[in-house]
Amino acid sequence: MESRQEIEKISQKGAVLITLIAAIVVIALTGSAMLYFFSTSSYGELFVNRQERAYYLAESGANYVLQQFVLNKTTNGPFPATTEFTVGNDKFIVRTYDKPGDPAHLIIKSIGVAGSGWLTTRQLVTKDIIKDAATAPGIPPVTIDPVTGKPLSFDSNNNGALDTIWTPTAGTDAKIVNTGPSGGPALQFKGDSNEIDLNPAIIYLTSAWESNGGLLSYFIQVKINIDSQGNKGDHYLLGLTFRKIDNNNFYGFSFYRSENLSKLPAWCTSAFTSVIPNNGQVYAVFWKYSGGTRSVLAYTVMDYATYGVVTSATNQTLASWSTLIIRVNERFDGPGGACRNHLTAYVVGPSNYPLGTLSWNLNSYKQITWTAVQGLNPSQSAPQQEIMEDSFTSAGFTVTRQEIGVHAFYDSNSANEQFFNDFSTAIEGMGSGGSQY
Repeated sequence: MESRQEIEKISQKGAVLITLIAAIVVIALTGSAMLYFFSTSSYGELFVNRQERAYYLAESGANYVLQQFVLNKTTNGPFPATTEFTVGNDKFIVRTYDKPGDPAHLIIKSIGVAGSGWLTTRQLVTKDIIKDAATAPGIPPVTIDPVTGKPLSFDSNNNGALDTIWTPTAGTDAKIVNTGPSGGPALQFKGDSNEIDLNPAIIYLTSAWESNGGLLSYFIQVKINIDSQGNKGDHYLLGLTFRKIDNNNFYGFSFYRSENLSKLPAWCTSAFTSVIPNNGQVYAVFWKYSGGTRSVLAYTVMDYATYGVVTSATNQTLASWSTLIIRVNERFDGPGGACRNHLTAYVVGPSNYPLGTLSWNLNSYKQITWTAVQGLNPSQSAPQQEIMEDSFTSAGFTVTRQEIGVHAFYDSNSANEQFFNDFSTAIEGMGSGGSQY
């Protein structure tokens, strides 16, 4: 028979064993819980990452479709049938169709698919695009005329009159004329000094400026046709006006030509002829009008082989309906955090985009490299493609400011051979191109 001491020892050992078993069970349960917790956390993070990846795949697919539509504006869009594109181990699936009951709108559906098997994640992006306002990804939608409901132009309702969105400056003679079977209706200027500007009472740019936190950025383009044969077109400065504070303070981006110093018109002062060679070649020029005085900021010859907007290697004749386009990108990176314009300019000849063809695919344009720079910060040495300038910015923007326009300076009061067409602008913050949902 066991003694009391032996029984107590056996009991103590049993208690220790039970405690040890209980501890092992607790540790096992704790480990399982921790494993579950960390596994759930890891899977949750994995699912979130895949959701983000699927969304960006869907967004990329929608942008790809939009770019294809801008290049070729087909009915029902470029992918009327469901089309799948593989991106590594992922994919996006796209389809386009005209909006039911409203064919002026294009619907783009894009599904991003990340992963495979039971971890597959899908995200849908749908874009509702106004066809006439469609631009390439990264460019704001084309601005719509609030009067006609169509993209801004010179005669958006085709009634043979200059749209009311335009305000001619004093002395300007501008009208819509028929230029014949090859040209059709176009804006014609008469005389040697002409300017028209967007009417701020109709094109309300203040809202765009306010919605962008006190910055105003945009793209503008226009096609130009001029007769520089015989005794016409020895001197001209034709192009786009921007950052127009008033009639004495603004920038210009133009095609410029000057030949024969003895016949200079009043506008063609030494500000141009002493800076740009007076050799009859066509130049692109960036200039400003400050306090009533013009000055050249940058220029480059429109070399035939490089830019494709002149008719021969002499560089003396502008090809009919060549396009100018400028990007005005405003940032708060000027001195002391003030506004500053970052300006890039492009041209394209009619062989790429003939009259009646509008494109916002900047990859199809020739970006200008300024081979001579005048009157800018010394750090902006030539050659360069981006000009930074802060003489005129959107700071203190007012509802009466005209901001954007077209100018036409010519060499003869009797010449009627200055034509403009296919004007368009895309203004950041105007929000007229459609929606995403």
